[in-house]
Amino acid sequence: MSYRFSISFPITVEFGNGVSKIVGNSADKKGWKNALIITDKGIINAGLINNVIESLNSKGIKYDLFDEVKANPTDEIVFKALEKVDKKDFIIAIGGGSSIDVAKVVAVITKNGGKPQDYEIRKPEDLYEERIKNHPLPLIAIPTTAGTGSEVDFWAVITDTNRKFKMSLGQLPLYPGAPYLGANLALLDPELTLTLPPSQTASTGIDALFHAIETFTSKGNHPLVEALAPYVIRLIFENLTIAYKNGRNLKARERMLLASSLAGICENYANCGLMHALGEPLGALYDNLPHGICLAVFSPHVMEFNLDQIIYKYSIIAQSMGEDIKNLGGEEAARSAIKAIKRLIIDLGLPRSLKELKVRREDLNEIVKRAYSTLYIPDNPKPISQSDLYEIVNKAYEGF
Repeated sequence: MSYRFSISFPITVEFGNGVSKIVGNSADKKGWKNALIITDKGIINAGLINNVIESLNSKGIKYDLFDEVKANPTDEIVFKALEKVDKKDFIIAIGGGSSIDVAKVVAVITKNGGKPQDYEIRKPEDLYEERIKNHPLPLIAIPTTAGTGSEVDFWAVITDTNRKFKMSLGQLPLYPGAPYLGANLALLDPELTLTLPPSQTASTGIDALFHAIETFTSKGNHPLVEALAPYVIRLIFENLTIAYKNGRNLKARERMLLASSLAGICENYANCGLMHALGEPLGALYDNLPHGICLAVFSPHVMEFNLDQIIYKYSIIAQSMGEDIKNLGGEEAARSAIKAIKRLIIDLGLPRSLKELKVRREDLNEIVKRAYSTLYIPDNPKPISQSDLYEIVNKAYEGF
């Protein structure tokens, strides 16, 4: 097999307990003096922003606050945040993937104009169109969840309010020194995740897991993903349930944040598949549902559908999950990965059916229709028809 691939990773990553406190020093060294902080009210109320503000104050860095980000953020939230960018020379995003995604899009539009829809990726080849001509406003990303990996990827997901459709916006560096959709600096501080409630720990952690599984099994795979994804899966299976049951376990929190970030890097080099194709339309139609839960409810049925195409890969995934497959045949070993996913969903107390999520049966057709038009379908490891999709969605409606 011959390879041809690219690796470009201009984002500087600092990982370690307390690294969020260096934000002021980092900005000062770059000569950045006036920040817009993009976050949500939950982060403010939890006091997770306090060290950041103290660090900025210590270096005399001015800041303004935009705290109106919500889960499954919309283009309207982006427009509101843009109103506060005036005369700022950098952005700090602190929070989950929603805050970081909003900040990434605000940073791009500030320097390139337009609206979020102008940067939408509708098919994989769109990634190689140079839509972002100018370097975005500098961005420091500080995640407070271990889930999306948005602090290290070149993607953002924003809901188009009119279409009720989750848009995938993105651009990787197309040449050395090129502009891209992403942070300049990511500060990964595990201590900021210690107070994450069990439900959010579960939904964000399982999101990171499915980033690893889907990029590893993607039709458009990459050698870097081949190496990273099985390690990410192992980290999550060894630590997610511990973090869920005991949020103050710093070792588990560290490893989950590491896993989430590595899974985010995987997303830069391979696309996700059918779980995301189905999960994102569900989250757009029911914007109260966390993204990870939207993925989890489809996951066993998607894996069952794909199984016969990638038995070998699912066997590797099962091993990474800690399953003993030594004496199992190929298909049986692969199926143990699906069984492990079901056990994890149960252990984390996640919903097991669309019915449990109170999804209306009359919306199933719309979910299928929207899923089929996402950019994830071409990279699913097995070709799929709309009737296949409908069968999967119906199974997910009843659950396991």
